[in-house]
Amino acid sequence: MMKKITCLFVAIALLAASCSSNKSVSLLVINPLDQQRDDAIIVLTIGEIESWIDIPVKKVPLLTDRTGNPLPCQVDDVDGDGAWDELFALADLGPSGEMTANLVFVKPENFPRSERRTNVRLGAAEPGYPELLTADRLEGITYQNHTRTREVYQMEGPAWENDMVGFRNYLDQRNGMDIFGKLTGEMVLDSVGISTRQSYHEPDVWGMDILKVGTSLGSGSIAYQFNDSLYRVGDSGSGSYRLVFEGPLRSRFNLSYSDWMVDGNPVEVLQQIEIVAGRYCFQSFVTYSGTGMNLDLAPGIVNMFSDTLLVMELNDFFSGLVTHDLQTEDTTLLAMALMVPTIDLIRAGETRESGEGITQTYYALLDAEPGQPVPFRFYALWEKTDPRWASIEEVTAFLEAEAERWTQSVMVVVQQ
Repeated sequence: MMKKITCLFVAIALLAASCSSNKSVSLLVINPLDQQRDDAIIVLTIGEIESWIDIPVKKVPLLTDRTGNPLPCQVDDVDGDGAWDELFALADLGPSGEMTANLVFVKPENFPRSERRTNVRLGAAEPGYPELLTADRLEGITYQNHTRTREVYQMEGPAWENDMVGFRNYLDQRNGMDIFGKLTGEMVLDSVGISTRQSYHEPDVWGMDILKVGTSLGSGSIAYQFNDSLYRVGDSGSGSYRLVFEGPLRSRFNLSYSDWMVDGNPVEVLQQIEIVAGRYCFQSFVTYSGTGMNLDLAPGIVNMFSDTLLVMELNDFFSGLVTHDLQTEDTTLLAMALMVPTIDLIRAGETRESGEGITQTYYALLDAEPGQPVPFRFYALWEKTDPRWASIEEVTAFLEAEAERWTQSVMVVVQQ
C-alpha cells in the first residue's frame, strides 16, 4: 500500500510540474439552474481555446480546480483527422453555483486518466472477441432467424453503456435497439455475450438484457414516415458501424445507412449516438440526405407490455413520450422515455399490433429536412437500478429536471 501512495504523490507532482511551466487561463464555470447539477458537462472547442490563448505545441488542454487538482476530463478527436477537437469535462455544481477552473496544458503522456464511466463495445464472435472499430451490417437477416448475427458479432452488434444503463443495436436489417439494465456502476459489456459467460437474457450480478423487442422499434430505433407510411431505417440497402471516439466520460459512434429504399427512392441516413457518464440515456442526432423527399423522423418505444403512453411538456422547449409499466423480461417496473424538442414534435403515434413491418411501437413523429440533424434522447429507468423509478411521479420529476439541464448548458466565462 505504501508503494501505491508514493506513486500517487509522484504522479501528482509530475502533473503539477508539467502545468506550472505553462501559461493558463482562469475560467468561471456557472450553473444557471436553481438545482443541484452533478456531472455537469463542460465542453471547450479548440476554436474557443485558441481565442483565449496560444496552444503550446504538442500539448493538450486540461481543466483543474483552483487548487490544481485535475477535473475529470478527456480530449476528443471529433472529426477523425487524428488531432483533438474538444476538451470534455464533468463537474459537480450546486444550485445556481459556480466554480473557478484553470485551463492548463500538459503533454499527452501526462494527461490524467479519469475513472472509466462509459464504454462502447463491438466484438467479433471469434476467439478472443477482438474489438472492431468499423464493421459492415449483415444483410438478409430475418426476424425469425438471426443466428448468423450472433455467430458474427458479440451481443449481435455494437453495445454501449455508462455507469447507469446499457444499450445494444442489432447490426443487421432488423436494426433494433435493446436495453441492458445494470446493477453496478462498473463497465461490464466487454465480457457480456461471450461463450464462457451465461446468457445476458438471464439475471447476473451486473444486471441483464431487460427488454423484448420483437418487430418493434425497441428502445429508440428509428423509422421515417413518407406519405403516411412508416419505413424502418435500414431494412434495405447497406449499413455500417464506425467508432468515432471512446473515452472514460463520453463515447460516440455512427450508424450509417446507404441506398436505403423509401417508396422506390434511395436515401442516405446517418445516426450519431453518444453516451455520457452519469446519465440514464443515450443521445442521437439523425440526418437523412440524398433525396428531395420530405421525410419525418420517427424514433420509437416498444409497447409490447404497456398500453399507456404519457405525452407531456417537460418545459418550454422539450417534450417527453413516456411509458411506465411491468415491461421487462423479469416483469419488473421500467420507465422508457423519448425526450424530443417540442418545436420538432408533430405528434405521437402508435403502430398496429401485428402484421408486416413495424409493430407494437409508440413513436414520436419529428419534423425533419434533408441535411439537418434531428436530436432526441432515449431514457431507460429500471426500478432495480434505482427504486425511485418504481414511481411515475419520481420519473416525471426526474425527466423535467433533465429537460432543464438540456435547455440550459453550463456557462463558461474567462476571468480577466
